[in-house]
Amino acid sequence: MAEQDQDQKTEAPTGKRLSEARERGEVPVSRETSSWVSMLGILVVMAWMVPPVTRQMAGLMRAFIEQPQNFPISDKDIQALMFHVLEQVGLITGLAFFVLTVAAVGGVMVQTGFFFVLARIEPDLAKLSPMQGIKRLFSTQALVEFGKSIAKFVFLGGVAYAVLAPVALRSPGFTGMPLHAILAFLEKNTIHLISIMLLAFTVIAAGDLFYTRWQYIKNLRMTKEEVKDEFKQMEGDPMIKQRLRQIRAEKARKRMMAQVPKADVVITNPTHYAVALQYDGDKMAAPVVLAKGINLIAERIRNVAEENRIPLVSNPPLSRALYETVEVDQQIPAQHYRAVAEVISYVYKLRMRKP
Repeated sequence: MAEQDQDQKTEAPTGKRLSEARERGEVPVSRETSSWVSMLGILVVMAWMVPPVTRQMAGLMRAFIEQPQNFPISDKDIQALMFHVLEQVGLITGLAFFVLTVAAVGGVMVQTGFFFVLARIEPDLAKLSPMQGIKRLFSTQALVEFGKSIAKFVFLGGVAYAVLAPVALRSPGFTGMPLHAILAFLEKNTIHLISIMLLAFTVIAAGDLFYTRWQYIKNLRMTKEEVKDEFKQMEGDPMIKQRLRQIRAEKARKRMMAQVPKADVVITNPTHYAVALQYDGDKMAAPVVLAKGINLIAERIRNVAEENRIPLVSNPPLSRALYETVEVDQQIPAQHYRAVAEVISYVYKLRMRKP
């Protein structure tokens, strides 16, 4: 049943689904990429701190090896030497720990950005269930991770063997070499080994990063029905939206019809179009369209105009032009000034003729 549901999830996750997953603390994190950053930190420590410390340690050891009879062996001298050695070792260890900590945190932040969710550190008793643990142990993801670990071990082991084999063949020649030369040789080959391993690990980290993100998107895939439901939640049900548009349009028509009694003239087609105009020379720069409509709405406008004794003027070209180019509550454009002025002048003359 789960496989059937998974087969139906063919759609890429939406932005909302990805945001919700991030809020729950579910983000794609490649362990190999984090390990790669840590290894880079180790290389930095080795290249920066080991050479000067190695030279200091070589100087101390040279005194033991070349001139042991001249080295004081009192308690204070031995104690001072031990503190000096521990200081050097502690400096390297502390710096290495700091760099590795920063690298471990940085390896995650590079992939996720600044990210902190309390839900991820809250205790979950379900994780303590032996059955759940067994299921996770033998799950497909666990088997994939096990296979990846074996492949990584074989690959990196082969690279390490290819780098160290020539060094091992040269090890018998160390017998006649001075101490500083041996330490320099070991330092050089250690840094060389870490550099080669870092390059090899780059291939693993890049592949694991790609696989992790692919698996993350795959697990968040949605069915077509889920995408539709989410769209309805975000945008609203299409039927409800259509009904709301109808309600708004009806309210707009009622407001428009309420303004018709204020009009000075209604220009008609004479039956299909109707445009109600108002003009007050003291307050308006140009006539304003109070209402407009076609067919049934035009008929309603004409009826209201007749009830309120507003003149109806038949001018088909002008009524169509005003209906198509001017919105309600807007002034007419300049290209219609002359034609509308003639209509309004005609209306004024009619009013002056009435007793």
